[in-house]
Amino acid sequence: MTLRFRLVLCLLMLCGATEASDFTLHWFERHQLTDTYFSEGANAGDLNGDGAADVVYGPYWFEGPDFTTKHEIYKPVTQDVNGYADNFFSWVYDFNNDGWKDVFVVGFPGTPAYVYENPKANGFDSHWTKHQVFDWVSNESPQLINLLGDERPELVCTRDGFFGFATINEVNPLGTWTFHPISEQITAKRFGHGLGVGDVNNDGRMDVIHAKGWFEQPLTHALTSRWLSHEVSFSTSYGGADMFAYDVDGDGDNDIITSHQAHEFGLGWYEQISNGEEPTFEHHLIMGSHKTDNKYGVLFTEPHSVALADIDGDGLKDIVTGKTYWSHHKQSPMWDAGAVVYWFKLVHGPDGVDWVPHKADGESGIGRQVSIADINADGLPDIVVGGMKGSHVLIHRTRKVTEAEWLAAQPKVYTGPNKPSIDSAQRTRGPKATFDATSGSAVNAIEGEALKFRVTGGQVRPQDMAAFGGDNWSNRTHMWWTGGRVGDKLTLELPKFKGTVDLDLALTCARDYGIVQLSLDNQPLGTPIDLYETNVVSTGVLSFPKLSPAPSTRRTVAFSAQTSR
Repeated sequence: MTLRFRLVLCLLMLCGATEASDFTLHWFERHQLTDTYFSEGANAGDLNGDGAADVVYGPYWFEGPDFTTKHEIYKPVTQDVNGYADNFFSWVYDFNNDGWKDVFVVGFPGTPAYVYENPKANGFDSHWTKHQVFDWVSNESPQLINLLGDERPELVCTRDGFFGFATINEVNPLGTWTFHPISEQITAKRFGHGLGVGDVNNDGRMDVIHAKGWFEQPLTHALTSRWLSHEVSFSTSYGGADMFAYDVDGDGDNDIITSHQAHEFGLGWYEQISNGEEPTFEHHLIMGSHKTDNKYGVLFTEPHSVALADIDGDGLKDIVTGKTYWSHHKQSPMWDAGAVVYWFKLVHGPDGVDWVPHKADGESGIGRQVSIADINADGLPDIVVGGMKGSHVLIHRTRKVTEAEWLAAQPKVYTGPNKPSIDSAQRTRGPKATFDATSGSAVNAIEGEALKFRVTGGQVRPQDMAAFGGDNWSNRTHMWWTGGRVGDKLTLELPKFKGTVDLDLALTCARDYGIVQLSLDNQPLGTPIDLYETNVVSTGVLSFPKLSPAPSTRRTVAFSAQTSR
């Protein structure tokens, strides 16, 4: 069987110089193991005992260090990229202490977890024995990690709405594991975003972190008691991905690092502030929903997985994340904006903390799991990813350069357009439209849903308005733009015309509608319009008379999102 193999040199990236004479650039070579979707995650470990790290992706493991030979763990079945895989996460660990590392697989949320037992050297040409060890793994960022400080890792997850962890069966590691709930039944039974492990209060014991707070590990009876719950918002929205407790600012206490919306926008850290016995946390945004939210103008969506590792060897841990390409298919904003992987270098400077972004790759993207491993034993951490674009290994490379080359490679501070201003927004409304009693259409109107359009984010489709009795809509239908974010634009092509024109249009208002700026051929029309109303109604006819756009063969009217609700 021939394995497709690709190698791409990404753009050189800056690493902070540790000494005046030490100027080192870091970049990553992309090796594509397969372009077929088998799993949402990938991992690495030495499965055949030859001392080289191998890569596990779905039903296959690829022999390191060159990954040109692959073996089946179980029967391969190509997964539907318009749905979701039955394999989400993989970890490599010797569960039965026989000296050979096994593969632990967690599938779609709400399904069982399995250990695939390593068949050892003489059995690699056959499928591995499958053992169901746990019946129900929920949350979309489970962790296989040493939570209790004992000799084995635990599976931290949720089950049936309870936060908790599963312990490996000491007598029979490949038998049924035991779940230990640490909370009441307070979270999503199947899905849920945002979960991690770390010592939040510096008491030497690992705690469980989630998007709405953290559970403090007790000194005793950790297996049988509910853990003390601390309610804190660690998300600006519904939650993101993996979560970490780490001393970001070097002040001696642990802060929280996480993404904010797994399928949309946001990456940040929460600075722990000592305030008596109960710590509080101050949010610092690293990347938001507009380029101005990042010092260097970096913007991508769907950061559904986050890893923390010292990429450049300066002693500070950096953030590795990227775009979980196609994570909600076309439902996510900027869904087609590039399958990127970034590492954000942690810097302590005179102005405090900075996270300097470096693009590791532009085509692999990530899945629900980002794994960091030294694949080629050169002392540099590499990145292993799997997802809907297949599986890739990003091999870490370095090069000494001159100071001039080093400075030229630094990410530049963003100087582009600012966020749209809504200070002048008005609740502009007009008179009701005149309707033809027979057809139900607005008199002399062009139906918006019949025009050609293009959109930079979100989805556009006709919506039947018959269920909304508070107002009238032409043909009882309107053009419905959903999922647009600040800065996104919907552009409609108008019929050709010349000279001066009067433009009238009617929009829809609702309690979850935001503010838009209208423009004709890229020239703003009036001030931003606030479309918020407690009921679903029309703006009425908004009139823009005697417009004289520059000569053009194509006329367009555009709606730019200034806010979203």
